[in-house]
Amino acid sequence: MDASAPVDWRPDSSVDRRRAAGPLAFFSDVHGNLPGLQAILADIGARPGVEALCLGDLVGYGPHPNDVVGLLHERHIPTLMGNYDRGIGLETGECGCVYVTDEQKAEGAASLAWTTGAVTAATRSRLRSLGGHLLIDTPVGLLLAVHASPRRLNEYLFEDRPETSLRRLVGEAELEMGTPLRAIIFGHTHVPYVRDVPHPTEDRTVTFVNDGSAGRPRDGDWRACYALIDAGFGEPDTLAVSFVRVPYDHAALQAALAGTSLITTFAGPAGGDRTGA
Repeated sequence: MDASAPVDWRPDSSVDRRRAAGPLAFFSDVHGNLPGLQAILADIGARPGVEALCLGDLVGYGPHPNDVVGLLHERHIPTLMGNYDRGIGLETGECGCVYVTDEQKAEGAASLAWTTGAVTAATRSRLRSLGGHLLIDTPVGLLLAVHASPRRLNEYLFEDRPETSLRRLVGEAELEMGTPLRAIIFGHTHVPYVRDVPHPTEDRTVTFVNDGSAGRPRDGDWRACYALIDAGFGEPDTLAVSFVRVPYDHAALQAALAGTSLITTFAGPAGGDRTGA
């Protein structure tokens, strides 16, 4: 693909619809951090009946793009395409990222160049095959899972987004999906949060859940993060959301980074692990 051509960052129109059989573990933004992913999957695997789902951005910044993509493929974990996955998979020459400082721009340029050269043909093919939406039937209603937002693959839905904007997004998403939604699950900002938003026309709320980052959190806690959602299986008619923080082998990640031309920084456990669930 011509790197100078404009890139359409809308999510793929394909919708993978499935029915939840129990609680769900949503994670995203692994960004080539294999130790982080391994720690997340081990924690999820120790929770009986919990299904893992990945919301994209498998590659970029970290030293293990092929291993991360390969592990998710091997485990048959439902996975969406992130903006970085699209940039590398489709060879667009950009990742759809937003950089503000010169340091971020340099880090991003090094990441894009190294990752583009490091991924195998098999990895690139798997990235291209990832879809854009997951629609999940649960006892409390339908959950829509996307990478960043229902309308753009690289739109940042921060917690302080004006309510009017989120209500409008709910209306657009329900129109596109053709069905009412109970929650919208996403990542991309690397900062976890839960926020209930009034429906634009009906007397109900839609819950927005950002699952944080499994590879490179940006909320001051270095540990990998995922969202554990019980949609009516534990307590009837209740959408219960909690965030799970998992320490990982940060030294192994740093050792792998040292063998590359990447200049990415990953926060570590200096001063000891933070406490909390």
